[in-house]
This record gives sequence, structure tokens and C-alpha cells, in this order.
Amino acid sequence: YLIDKKLIFHMKKVLIIAPKHMGYIEKIIEELNRHKNIEITDIHIPKYKYPNLKSKIKNFFLRNELKFEYCEKYIKNIITDQTFDIILVIRPDLLSIKTLEELKSRTKYFKTYFFDGVNRFKRKLQRAPLFDEIFSFEPEDCKEFGFQFITNFIYEEKPEQSIFEPIKYSVFTISSYNKKRFETLLKVAELLKEQNQAHKIIVMNNKIESHNLIEIIKEPITLDETKLLLKQSNCMLDIAPIQKHKGLTFRVFEAMGLHKKIITNNPDIANYDFYNPQNILIINENNIDIPNSFLSSEYQSVPDEIYQKYTIQTWVKTMFKEVL
Repeated sequence: YLIDKKLIFHMKKVLIIAPKHMGYIEKIIEELNRHKNIEITDIHIPKYKYPNLKSKIKNFFLRNELKFEYCEKYIKNIITDQTFDIILVIRPDLLSIKTLEELKSRTKYFKTYFFDGVNRFKRKLQRAPLFDEIFSFEPEDCKEFGFQFITNFIYEEKPEQSIFEPIKYSVFTISSYNKKRFETLLKVAELLKEQNQAHKIIVMNNKIESHNLIEIIKEPITLDETKLLLKQSNCMLDIAPIQKHKGLTFRVFEAMGLHKKIITNNPDIANYDFYNPQNILIINENNIDIPNSFLSSEYQSVPDEIYQKYTIQTWVKTMFKEVL
């Protein structure tokens, strides 16, 4: 009994609040759970569903007040009167300032992580002064607003040789629909077809029924399904729809973890210490060139001292340093 009481005394409490985001938050929780002295509460706020058209119109004029009230009640029902050592909020723009102030009063360390640029969700800046620490993957936002820079992370690493998946595709990617990105993906697909390179390019869109070069899906696939397709490919294609975003997407770190090459239209990737033109091809969407020699050559492993900087273990130790 005395031992159990001592363990309880040393338990640190962490709360993570985030929208559902393709399983990345679950990976953070899995890593935190490796530390036995931490009690984790995770809240994935479901998307608000309007009961009728009237409420949708009302919410528009009330500046999202109905959505904010829904999120507030959802969170309160879970945390009740608890306090926490650290609270991490992803997408604070989805919560009202009132809700964030209440959360801040319940923790020693109130933090947020932006894996979208502030120009995409401008309400983030209104909420920024509430946080003790603001982390962002976007280097330009860090320079302009004084955020702490941290990249996304490697959450899945190269499997043992005995369980490698057979290679089916030279190039693979999956993304949501964006008109400019779709145009670029189509150019890439046409080029790969001309080069007789097998590819799997998937776009989620509810309006396009089908396409002969791009696979259209209506519902998102799981992180595990994405991981399997990447294991079956030589190269990940990563096309950013907005060039002013310089932060590296999860696709880059998924590829690095599984020792896969990357084709990207983000030239800022050349500024990172893991950049190697043998593994990373930077393309210009106005004049796309993907040499067969790049697709067929061997992947060169990233030096371990560099690789370890981008693992989920390092990310979690940085974000939750006060309790680890």
C-alpha cells in the first residue's frame, strides 16, 4: 500500500486537446505512455454537426459561438474539476478565449503547437498571449512572432528486413483536394506515366467522381493504411498548395523514418541538416523533371546524430520537458 501511494504521489498529469488529425496525436500519447509516471487525458474534439440550417446561419452571424459552446461543454464533461501539470492544445483557434482562460487556470504549464501557418488560421494570433509556450513548425512564423521552432516528427521507423513490404510503386502520395495542388499532381502523374513508372496518387474529394491517373477517395484512410502504401513505394511525393508555407509536413518525416525518398515542391527543405540530393528531389511545378536515375538509385541513410533530432522521442521530451 505504501509503494502504491508513493507512485501516485509522483504521477504527473498531462492533458492534450486536439481535433482528430489522422492519428498523429495518438502517436504522441503512445510515446508519453512509455513513461510510467505520467497520467494522460486526451480529448479529441469531434467535428460539430449543425442540427439544422437555421443553426448554421446563426453560428455564422455569432462568429462561431455555437461551435465554441459545444467545445466548451465537451471538454468540461471530461475534465470535470481536475488540474494538470501540462496542458497542450492543438488548434487553439477552435476554442473560445473563455475556454482557453479556464484551461490555463487549471495547469502549471499551458502550451500550444501549430502545425499550420498562422496565415491559414488567423484566430491563433488572438489566442497566443494566453500560452506560456508556443511551438510552431513554420520557420517564418517563429521569426515574425517569436514562437519556438520545432518540426513535425518521425513516428514510424524502418522495419526489420524480414518484414519489408514488396515494392509496388515508384511514387506514392495522399492528400486532400486543393485546385492548385491537384493540377501539379496531375502533371506529375502524366510524367510518371510517360516514364512507365508505377505510381499511386490519392486525393480525397467529394465532388470529383473519378480520374484515370489519380485515385479519388471520399473518406480519409487511416495512418496505418498510409504507412503500408509508403512501405510499398520507393518515394513519397509531397506537394504543398501554398508556397508561402515553408514548414515541413509529416510526409517528409514519414519518408525519413521508413528510409524512403521524397519529391517535394518546398525548396526550404534544402536548409535542413538531413538534406541529401540523393534522397530528396526538389521540383518546380511549372517545369517538372523527375529523373529515372533519382527513382532507381539507392536511399542513403541519414546519419544517426541528425536522424535522432527528428524522432517522436525527441519531440515529446522537448514538448513535455517539465514532467519527463
